[in-house]
Amino acid sequence: MIDNKSINNTGLEHNTSEGEEIANFVSHTVGAGLSVIAFILLTIRASWTRELAAIVSFMIFGIGLIVLYTMSSIYHGLKSGTAKRIFEIFDHSAIYILIAATYTPFLVLVVKSKTGIMILWAQWIICILGILFKSFFTGKMKMFSTLLYLFMGWMIVFAFKELKDNINSVSLMFLISGGILYSLGTIFYTWKICKFNHMIWHIFVIFGSVSHFFAVWFLV
Repeated sequence: MIDNKSINNTGLEHNTSEGEEIANFVSHTVGAGLSVIAFILLTIRASWTRELAAIVSFMIFGIGLIVLYTMSSIYHGLKSGTAKRIFEIFDHSAIYILIAATYTPFLVLVVKSKTGIMILWAQWIICILGILFKSFFTGKMKMFSTLLYLFMGWMIVFAFKELKDNINSVSLMFLISGGILYSLGTIFYTWKICKFNHMIWHIFVIFGSVSHFFAVWFLV
């Protein structure tokens, strides 16, 4: 399934061992399975409201989860070659998709002002630009990519008062907790000398996603 050559030919160039890459594969394969369950549950939950905005935005978030974890698990499970290099682009691009997808239900259902609409547009525009960037610079300028992920993730601060005034306390708690977990995870993502750093980052991402699942779940 995996060899060291495949690892060193991609963005994981910091002498990642075969065991580490297997751990990366397994961790996000679990995440992919959980994402499918999350998508089904969120779709059912939103359908109870009979509101199109809730159904569509919940489904977008669920799809974002599936895309991220599926692309990541496939990428980490592939051998060296063209397919692995292509899925590295998909893997990194999926992060932009999930961030924008996570914002969607909150901006559509909670922050309904012009500011919210502007942030929603900004999220998806940055998402598209980020995917184009990754298509040409995958494995390069990693610090820039990480900072862009963080900027997208915390862009909600520009509408935080409106969010806080219109969201229930349970969803707000899970939303903030998820953001903190994702942000803490980036420490390990960039900490190359730490063995299994990428898997640890994966675990933070999974727990961040779980937290955001509940944040979205309790919106309606």
